[in-house]
Amino acid sequence: MGKIQVMPKVMADQIAAGEVVARPASCVKELVENSLDAGATRIEVSLAEGGIACVTVTDDGEGMSPEDALLAFHRHATSKVREPRDLARIRTLGFRGEALAAIASVARVRLITRARGEESGVLVRVEGGEMHPPEPIGAPFGTTLEVRDLFFNTPARLKYLRSPQTEQARSLEVVQRESLAHPEVAFVCKTERQVLFQTPGRGDAREVWAALYGVGEARMLLEIEGAAGDCALRGYVGRPTQARSSRQHGYLFINGRPVRNPAIQQAVERAYGERLMVGRYPVYALYLEMDPALIDPNVHPQKWEVRLSEERDVCVLVESAVRAALDSVMLTAVPRVRTSPRLGSPVPLPLPEEPERLRSAPQDSPLAARRDESSYRPARKLLPLGQGAGPDVAPKEAWASALAVRESAGAPEGSAEIEPKADGADGVHETPQERPADWQLRPIGQALRMYILAEDGNDLYIIDQHAAHERVLYEDLLDAWQRGDVQPMPLLAPLELSLAPSAFEEVMARRDELLALGFEIDPFGAHTAVVRTIPDSWQGLDYAALLRDALDDVASMGPKATARDIMHRLATRACKAAIKAHDTLTLPEMEALCRRLTRARDPYHCPHGRPVFVRMSERDLAKSFRRIV
Repeated sequence: MGKIQVMPKVMADQIAAGEVVARPASCVKELVENSLDAGATRIEVSLAEGGIACVTVTDDGEGMSPEDALLAFHRHATSKVREPRDLARIRTLGFRGEALAAIASVARVRLITRARGEESGVLVRVEGGEMHPPEPIGAPFGTTLEVRDLFFNTPARLKYLRSPQTEQARSLEVVQRESLAHPEVAFVCKTERQVLFQTPGRGDAREVWAALYGVGEARMLLEIEGAAGDCALRGYVGRPTQARSSRQHGYLFINGRPVRNPAIQQAVERAYGERLMVGRYPVYALYLEMDPALIDPNVHPQKWEVRLSEERDVCVLVESAVRAALDSVMLTAVPRVRTSPRLGSPVPLPLPEEPERLRSAPQDSPLAARRDESSYRPARKLLPLGQGAGPDVAPKEAWASALAVRESAGAPEGSAEIEPKADGADGVHETPQERPADWQLRPIGQALRMYILAEDGNDLYIIDQHAAHERVLYEDLLDAWQRGDVQPMPLLAPLELSLAPSAFEEVMARRDELLALGFEIDPFGAHTAVVRTIPDSWQGLDYAALLRDALDDVASMGPKATARDIMHRLATRACKAAIKAHDTLTLPEMEALCRRLTRARDPYHCPHGRPVFVRMSERDLAKSFRRIV
C-alpha cells in the first residue's frame, strides 16, 4: 500500500480552517463581508465571552433560498464567481467560497435565512462539519448566522486563544474597520451587557470617525481627493497634532475592501515629511476606487493584502493629494483660555480691610491719593480654586494650568460637543483656515531669550527661535541643492573619518551622489574616508561633527534611498547649527528671521516635526482678559 492517501473531508476542512479562521475576529470578518456582499443596510454583531462562546451576525440583506442555504456550507461553493476570468475582475469582498465551510468545521453553527419573496425562512445547523437536515422557521428577511463554541473539536487551537477581553477587542476592531469602509451601512456591535459601538449608516465617513475617536477629532480631519488614470482617491487625513504612536490608526480601502499596503502607507508618511515628530504616525482614512482588473485580491489567506498593477502611480497620487491638503491650511497651535475653572468654582479670598483713616479722608488730601493708588492693586477676590489662588503658586504653574494648547482652524471654543442637526446633518464639518498669501510678521521683541513675539496685524505669534531657524536653514540648504547652486568648498586640511566596515561600503557606493551635493569623499585605508570638500552652504558650521553623523545616516538608509532622501537627511543634520535657546537676538536679526520664515514652504514645523510657533488671535486675547465672554 502506498504512503500517500487522500485525507478525510473533516480533516481537510479543519486544516483549511487554519488559514481562514484564526480567532473569533476572523469569523466576524468573514460573516460581515458576506452580509455586505448580500446588500445589507444594517448589520448587528453580538459577542459572548469575546466571541469565544458565541458570535452572532444579523443582517437585512437579500437572504438565501433553502437550496442556497444548504450549498453555502460546501467548500468552494460561491455565488460570486462563475468563470475563471471572473477572478480578474472581482468586485465582491468574498469570492473563494470556503469561509462558511471552514467555520462550520470547527464550531457549532446555526443559519437562519429568508430570501425576498419567500413565505418562510429556513434553519440549517452544522456541528463540526456534520450538517443536520434543514427545518422551516419563521424569520424576517435577511440572514442570522450564529457561531458557537469555536474550536470545540480542536482543543490545541482553543488553547492558544487569548482572554475574552482581548478577543473582544480584536473583533471590535474588525467591525470598526468595516464600518469605516462602508459608512452607508449601519453597524451595531454589542455584548450581553452593553452596546460597544454603533454607526448611523448615513454615508458620511466623518460620522464613523466621530464614533471611533470622538467628535473633536472628526472636526479636525482634512478632506482630500484626486484622480489619475483609472484611479480615483478621496478620504480624510489628520493634522500633525492628531498623530499617534502607532500605525494602526491609518486606514486604507480599495474598492470598499479594507487592506494593508506598505507602499501606500509610506507615501502618506512621506507627504507629512517633517511635520511629524520621530515615532509619531499619521491618522487617515483613504478610499481608492480602481478598475478591478488592476487589482489582485487573491494573494493573502485572509485577504488583508492586495497586489496593484500600477502601485507606483497610486503612491504618487496619494502623496501629492495628502501633501496638498496639508499645505493648504494653517497648521498652528493656538492657546485657549478655558471659560470655566477645571478644578472647581471661584472661591472668594478676603482682601485686607481698608484702614478707617483712608476711608474717611477728604478727597483732596494726601491720604485720599494713597487710597486711589491702592485701588490699582490686582484684584484677588475671585481666583478659581486650583489656578493660583494662593501666594505659594509659581507664576509659571499658574499659566500652565490656565492655558490649554489646541490646534486652530475651527476647533471648538468650549467642549467638543456637537448639537445634532435635523434632516440627518451630522454637524462635524468645518472650513479649514487658509494660509494668507501676503503673510508678514513684525517682531515685537524677545521673551525669555527663547521666543520671538511677533504680530501680523490680526494675530499674536510666539515663535520658537531655534525651531524657526532650523526650518529656514533646512529649506535654504534643500533649495540650493535642488537648484544646483551648490559650490564645493575645498578644506584646508582634509578631514579623515573612520567608519564601520558596513557604513564605509555604503558611503563609497554613494560617492557620486555625495559629490553632486558638494562632498568629495575618497577612500583612505581599509575603513577610513577622507573628505576633501564640503558645500559652501556649510561654511561656518561645525562640519566635522556634522559629517560624522551625516555619513552614518547615509549608511543606514540602505540601497533603496534616493538622492532626494540623502538631501533631506543631510539638510536635517545641518540645521543643528541653528541658533539655540538663550541666544540673545537683535531686532534686525529677528526681522530677518521672521521675513524668511513667512516665505518658507512649511513655516509651521521644524524639520523634526515640532511646532515653530503658537498663534493667539485678537479674540483669544480679548477672552483671556475677559473683554468678551
